[in-house]
Order: sequence, then structure tokens, then C-alpha cells
Amino acid sequence: MGFFGIRLSRKPIRGTARIVHVLLVTLIFMLTLFGLFANRFTLRGRSRYIFSKKYLAYAMLITAVFTTIYVRQMYSDYTMSKLNLRDAVKLYSYMNITVAIINFITQMLMSKTVARMMSQVPLFETINSLHIDGRTVMTSVMLALIKVLGFPFVMEVALIVQQKRIEPNLRWSWTFYTLFPMVISNFLNNCYFGAMIIVKNIMQALNERLKTQVQQVNLMQHEKQRKLYSKYYRIQRFCTLADELDELAIKYKMICRQSTDYMALMSLSIVLSLICHLLGITVGVFNQYYAIAESVIGKKPYDAFGAFINLVFLSISLLEIALLTYLSNDILSEMQATGRILQEMHVDQADWRYQRSVHSFSLLVIVIKYRIKPMGLFEMDISLINSVLSAVASFSLILVQSDLSQRFKRSQQFFT
Repeated sequence: MGFFGIRLSRKPIRGTARIVHVLLVTLIFMLTLFGLFANRFTLRGRSRYIFSKKYLAYAMLITAVFTTIYVRQMYSDYTMSKLNLRDAVKLYSYMNITVAIINFITQMLMSKTVARMMSQVPLFETINSLHIDGRTVMTSVMLALIKVLGFPFVMEVALIVQQKRIEPNLRWSWTFYTLFPMVISNFLNNCYFGAMIIVKNIMQALNERLKTQVQQVNLMQHEKQRKLYSKYYRIQRFCTLADELDELAIKYKMICRQSTDYMALMSLSIVLSLICHLLGITVGVFNQYYAIAESVIGKKPYDAFGAFINLVFLSISLLEIALLTYLSNDILSEMQATGRILQEMHVDQADWRYQRSVHSFSLLVIVIKYRIKPMGLFEMDISLINSVLSAVASFSLILVQSDLSQRFKRSQQFFT
């Protein structure tokens, strides 16, 4: 799913909008290929995206094949006593398989809602009207590519190295079998991450336009400036600025509404992904402790290789949560910055028309109170990373205490 949809305008797409257009087309192609998108694009009617039974059938086929293959693998591991939940890689794989299956099902159920949302908002017109800098977008795109392509690449390398050591007879391509569920389960979250990057860039451009208008309005109200121009010219100028401010207010409201609606669609996937990463981090931290404990207390050789592979997946989970947290916090900061910029406007000597626009925009910001709360469970801001680390520390401490207690009991039984 692409944020803001792709309501293509009849005007040619240029500059920054062209970059976003290419990325969104690629994204929708990948979503359709993986069976996570059951809508098709059409030029007929007002709705550009409509529900497709053929694409739905394809998505159902992909879901059935994926579920059959990977659930059978999990059942086989269970019956053969290979379901080792202390193995960070296997646990991470099992959790991602579960999340991927849920994502397949939820996306099929929400196909019509997704199509309706994607047909409503003019993304490219918004980008063109705000004149977003292409270099800023490219910088954000590079960050998204690190998350979308860089993290899977690192995990793939780690899986290849692990397979070469544990199962050297298998071809390296078998690692894609383990990697695929991890990619699918994070695909929707990567879509959300990319969408929020676009939101951030749009809000930055909107705030820059607002800052420019603040400078112009405040300058026009200086005594020397008021003497330079006639009253009629000032009224005309303030009316023009008021119209621009009203347009910015409409865009601000649209961004808040559509990003909130998009969050509602993605909430389940985001929550499941965060739970998956939370458990992965907890098990990863415990495994790091366990390797050291076995070496120091158990007098066994330290498994440096296992600790390294475990550290890779532990780091990926930490970075996934950190990137999402800091991006969400940046968006909230940009939303709050809009209100602060409006407060810097001096409208005592401004025309009543402009004063009304400023007050309306300020009231809009106060009423909306923009928040990022998946399923209404928690707020995604800078405090989220602290909450995650606190939860990991608490769970890890419980596991460590339990392990030490078991070791102490075994040592007592040995001496008695």
C-alpha cells in the first residue's frame, strides 16, 4: 500500500514527484507480486484503484502456498524436537512466519478499503505545489533503502555464513527459504516507513512555506513598511497571503487525516512487528548471557560464532525499532512546529481577513492534536525506544534469574 494513494493527475509528473512516482509504482508491483495487494489501477471513473477478483485469487494462492510450506516446516520441527525457541534465528523465523500469514489475510480483507483510500488523495499535486527539494527526498530514500534492502542483505549474509558452518552440503540459495518470511513480514512495515518519510518531507516543506510567510507578514507590519505601500495594496497583499495560508491549512488537515487513516490500516502489522522484535531482542540478549555463562560457569568453550550470528539479528531488531521510533518522533516534531510557527505571526496590524485565516489554522492545529498510536495501544515517539529497552531489561532479568536459580540447584544436587 502506498501512502496518499496514487491519484495520477493529467499533468506530466516532473522533479521530485517523478522520483516518488517511480518508487510507488515499484512498491505496488512488489506488493502485488508477493500477494499483498488485490487491487488494480484503472483510468476509468473517479476511483483509480478498484478491487480485482483476479488479483485476490492470486493473493489467496500465494497465501495458501506460503502457509502450507512454512506451517508444515514448523510442525515438522515440532514433531522432530527441533523447535528450539532459544535459538534466536529459529525463533525470529517462526515469529515472522506467523506475522506474514496474518499480513496476507488482513490485506485480503482490507482490499476494498485500501483501494478507496489510495484513490482519494492527490499525492503528486501536493508534492508539486509545495516544491519539495529533490535532494531532501533522495536523502530520505537512501535511509529507506537501508531499511528495506540493507537489513535483509545483512541477514542473508549471516544466514549464508551460518549455513556454511552448520550445513555445508547445502547450496547457499537455500538461505532464501529462511529469509523470505522475514522479508514478507516486514514488507508492510517498510511501506509504512516509506510513507512516513514522505509525510515528513511534505511537512518540512509546508513548514518552510509557513516560515517564509511569517517573515513576509511580520515585515509588512513594520511602521516603515506600512508607510511605503497604500492601504489598498496592503489589503490585497494580505488577502493573497490569507488564501495561501488557507491552502496550507487544508494540506495540513489532509496530511493528518490521511496519515491517521493509513496508521489504522497498518496498526495490526506494526504492533505484531514490534512484538516480534521485542521477543527477538529479549531472546538475543539472553542468548548472549547464556553463551558467556556456559563459558564462565559451565567451563565450556565459548561459542563465538553463535554469539556473532545472534548479535546480527539482535542488532537488526534494535535498529528496526529505533528507526521507526525516531522517524515517528520527527513527524510529531514537524507537526508541533507548525503550531509554534503560527504563534510567531504578529497579526495586530494585519487585515481582518488574514487574522481570521491565522486563527482558523491555529485552532485546527489545537483541535487535531496529532498522535501516532497503533490500535490506540501506545504512542510512537521517542519514549517508545525507552519503553522497549525497559521491557527487554525486565524480561531478560527474569530469564537470567531463572537460569541462575537452575544452575544453583544443579550445583547443590551435585555436591550432595
